[in-house]
Amino acid sequence: MPVYNAEKYLSLAIDSIINQSFTDWELILVNDGSTDNSEQIALAYTDQRIKYLKNEGNKGLIYTRNRMIEQASGEYIAFLDSDDISMSERLTQQVLFLDKNTDYGLCGTWCTMIDEMGKKMKRINMSVSSDEIKCSLLFTNTFVQSSIMIRRDILIRNPYDKEYPLAEDYELWCRLSQLYKMQNLPQHLTLYRWHSSNISKSKKEQLDSLVDKISKRELKNIGINASDYELSIHSSIRDKNIVNLPHNVYLKELRLWLHKVAEYGIRSEEYNKDTFLATIAFRWIFACKEQKLYLKALSLPVGLSLKGYLILSNMLRKRI
Repeated sequence: MPVYNAEKYLSLAIDSIINQSFTDWELILVNDGSTDNSEQIALAYTDQRIKYLKNEGNKGLIYTRNRMIEQASGEYIAFLDSDDISMSERLTQQVLFLDKNTDYGLCGTWCTMIDEMGKKMKRINMSVSSDEIKCSLLFTNTFVQSSIMIRRDILIRNPYDKEYPLAEDYELWCRLSQLYKMQNLPQHLTLYRWHSSNISKSKKEQLDSLVDKISKRELKNIGINASDYELSIHSSIRDKNIVNLPHNVYLKELRLWLHKVAEYGIRSEEYNKDTFLATIAFRWIFACKEQKLYLKALSLPVGLSLKGYLILSNMLRKRI
């Protein structure tokens, strides 16, 4: 748990780990130069499983995360930001999954978004299966950082990249998806807090630029050297406000782009074909829903097999 000026929510976050049904844990807190009462709050806990460290000044989130990884002694590492909350069964369910599925490198969970007062805002249901996650990562981040549990040896070999501040988690998941199987447990085991000081909200322009850099790299991996305009259409899949076009014009451009991505993605043999085409169909339907052009959603930009339709139906049932 990285800690930076976290006095408002820190106790709630720490208490949510102390109250886990799984008890064989260590909680590593690293104070990254806080100027509020975060240190006093952390030091007030006497549980011997809590380990408190301080950086010499403010080193930033990537430095702090990598330091925590080096300090960890467990087989698995779970992350929780200091303003988020883990439900009591989170660690139990994730340890059970990774113990049972030794060919998987990491797992996240579905989440519930809460506001500054802890009021539930909406549920966040993300891609579940490894094939679907790999396909979805081409378009958007499919994990919530505070829901992640990962094998420690994987993080030692694949640390966060300091060249991607703000987007370091998305960059890492894309990189690891080429090496390991991944899963999101379809249970809402994490409360993710959204408020005015969220890093992804206060520094959105920098974040968008870094995510575009990741997207360009991932598209190049399947043979597409995306132009700036193509990249803007691609980026609109994760944020409809990025492209300022009339609805019908935008959907026409998006259809052409998704058809191109489908062609190159299948040719690359990087993805399961049925899952990849179903993912593209899902992104189309979601975009039509966001534009409130619901009938357009029926005209898919790609053809699906019967298996593809079943996969798409499962995505829609679980996630929309």
